[in-house]
Amino acid sequence: MFRPTPFMIPFLLFLFSFLVDKLFLLGNFPLYYLTTASFINFEHKENLIFQLKKYLSFPERKKVLVILGNSRSMSFHNDYINSKYPQWILFNFSVPGGTQEYFLYIIEKFKTQNIQPEAVFFAVTPQGMNSKPLVKTDEVMVFGLPPDFIFKYISYFSVDQLTNYIGKKLFITYKYRPKLRVINARRNDLEMLRFVNFLIKNQMILEQERGSIPELNASAPYFREEFIEKNAESIWKDFFTPFILEKNAIRFLNDCIQISKELKIPQIALFWPPVSPALKKRKQEKIVAILKEDKNNTYTVKEIWEKEMKSLAQKNHIDWYDFNFSEPMNCNYFIDASHLSSFCIQEYTDKIFQKLR
Repeated sequence: MFRPTPFMIPFLLFLFSFLVDKLFLLGNFPLYYLTTASFINFEHKENLIFQLKKYLSFPERKKVLVILGNSRSMSFHNDYINSKYPQWILFNFSVPGGTQEYFLYIIEKFKTQNIQPEAVFFAVTPQGMNSKPLVKTDEVMVFGLPPDFIFKYISYFSVDQLTNYIGKKLFITYKYRPKLRVINARRNDLEMLRFVNFLIKNQMILEQERGSIPELNASAPYFREEFIEKNAESIWKDFFTPFILEKNAIRFLNDCIQISKELKIPQIALFWPPVSPALKKRKQEKIVAILKEDKNNTYTVKEIWEKEMKSLAQKNHIDWYDFNFSEPMNCNYFIDASHLSSFCIQEYTDKIFQKLR
């Protein structure tokens, strides 16, 4: 009869937990506990690479703009682009929470397959380059980056990031945190149908819009100043106090630029997507940022981050576009403190496409 030794007990407990965890992958069970469609965005971008490569092979084609960014650069509408800028076509590789390590993953795919669009614009934000946020986000790393990429750039990631990545790759319950109330609600056929339709709709829109997810309601929104102000303060506390620039984020971004230049892409640019005046004001005025090399002085987020972005662009001889301070939006409707309303998307689109040479 098998009798485990004390040294074997932790291993057996791990094996038992691992096997039980895999029950959550059986059949359609994931539909009962999933609460996000983010994974669809990342899966779609893998297909979008092949669509882009195929399109670039057509003898008669438009010029191609590729955007790599986050949710602040996902809402463009192809119908408007087709009517206003008929010589251009957009392939949008922005994903929720998109950061520079994911940009590098995509750009390396471009290099492997010799994908050469006419322009590549990287949407960059200070929120994605803070090494010490109160609330840490790992969506890109867990959903978007395969193990071989993580291993290749292992020195770029912290121990906490690596252990979190391994844990969420091994255990589905740790990755998705299933909740009983969600599972119970999905037992209702109507609730399940709504969620399935939500997933299907997201997939269809991503396919139709080549990676963008436009909001179709362009009517003038009600300006909710109190809500925007509270949301700006919440974002500030969660992601900017303190603000210590992540040097590895700059390394990732610099690698993206270098590969883009190796591909001889004619126009490469960094751009800062617009945020609400409430959040913009905090980035410009609140003194909470600390430079590691200058412990005796404090700075604003804008002073630290903007200087780095301008320096990176200048050093690499690429363009830098600031749609917050240098070239602010005239349209100032936002659905929250950091996401532009669909009512303003046309002006936002114009700002980007008018930069194309």
